[in-house]
Amino acid sequence: MTVSILSGLLRRARAGDEEAFVKVVEATRERLFWTVKRMVGREALAEEILQDAYMVLWDLPGDSVPENPEAWLRRVCVNRALDHLRREETRAHQVGQEALEQLPALVSMEETMGVRELEVALHRALSTLPAQEHAAFVLKVVEGLGYPEVASSLGVAESTARNQVMQARRKLERALSALGIEP
Repeated sequence: MTVSILSGLLRRARAGDEEAFVKVVEATRERLFWTVKRMVGREALAEEILQDAYMVLWDLPGDSVPENPEAWLRRVCVNRALDHLRREETRAHQVGQEALEQLPALVSMEETMGVRELEVALHRALSTLPAQEHAAFVLKVVEGLGYPEVASSLGVAESTARNQVMQARRKLERALSALGIEP
């Protein structure tokens, strides 16, 4: 759905047309849900964050309508996910470091681990990243957004977004290499 159609639907919704708001939700929900889920790792939390973003959109003051509703919603969702990641950052870092240290580093992981175990190892490695780097990596590498969209979603300069993705890649490569997994 185009930006202009979404904006038009949102204007109708702000005027009281609840069906128009349902269409905005239907048009944006799936992409936003997967973005948030990949960032926070839990479906229920992703649903909560997404619901909160739609409530914020519904409760905007006056007749204000974002120019690009989906980009605006993504930014709200990413900010909420970052808030969650920051709250959990210290705990996740400690748990992730302990988990990485407990896994054998000398045995070839390809031989001993299945795909699911590799996913778990990657998730643990991701959990050791600072929140901003985690978010930048997910938005760029997993979601496939361009650097301008990553920067906009995170509220940083494009060069900062590039640097955060680069730092995240380096840290993930080191963490996975320590497990015997060649990225």
